[in-house]
Amino acid sequence: MPAARALRSVAGMSNIIRRAGADTRYLITGFPLAVVSFCLLVPVFAAGLGTAVIVGGLFALGLALIIARGFAAVERQASAEVLARPIDAPRYRRPPEGAGWFRAGITPLTCGQSWMDLGHGILRLPLAVASFAITVSWWAVAIGGLLYPAYGWALHRIPGNQGLPELLGHGGDLRTGIAFHLVLGALFALLLPVVLRFLAQLNAGFAKAFLSPVAPVRPGSAGPPHPPYPYPQAPSADPASAYAMR
Repeated sequence: MPAARALRSVAGMSNIIRRAGADTRYLITGFPLAVVSFCLLVPVFAAGLGTAVIVGGLFALGLALIIARGFAAVERQASAEVLARPIDAPRYRRPPEGAGWFRAGITPLTCGQSWMDLGHGILRLPLAVASFAITVSWWAVAIGGLLYPAYGWALHRIPGNQGLPELLGHGGDLRTGIAFHLVLGALFALLLPVVLRFLAQLNAGFAKAFLSPVAPVRPGSAGPPHPPYPYPQAPSADPASAYAMR
């Protein structure tokens, strides 16, 4: 029994560490993706919106929607590890066969999911920036506090240096500084998995709200099933009454 409990504890700790690593990777990589998508989508969308009265503006809007689709596909795959399943890929509206160049160019403008992708690519930046800053800061405080005994003595020897404990009125000696930073680092390390999980689920939930199709289509299916008779049929005539009419 003690050995089984120890194994369960080790397995649970491994899951927490693996989850924290996955959440950190998602939050860190989400920041540059959000910056790139914002920097690409906003100018193209603004140019298309400003010149929408001419044909070129409509094509610029269509280009912005197509670019947003690419970033949406990347986000659907990236958030799969956080949500424990990938976000269903939508079926984007395509131009009909034989459509001309104008019809093909403006078809993305008639696809609602493409506009949702564009909204996610633009609006996700503030959330991604805040999540990235909190993630990096939390990791820095946790690691810096736990490793303070290894470098705190060097900071203590700098003339006129005042550490955080001294600024808070707890004294400026080395032992106080080591104890203070160790407690602070341990506290941040204990709360780190919880904070990372919250931020990762917040970002993944934001992506799911924008990027999930209303009616996901499974691969290989031709769309939602239709009734065998799309139009109501008139009731068939009774054979006996038909014979009497002769």
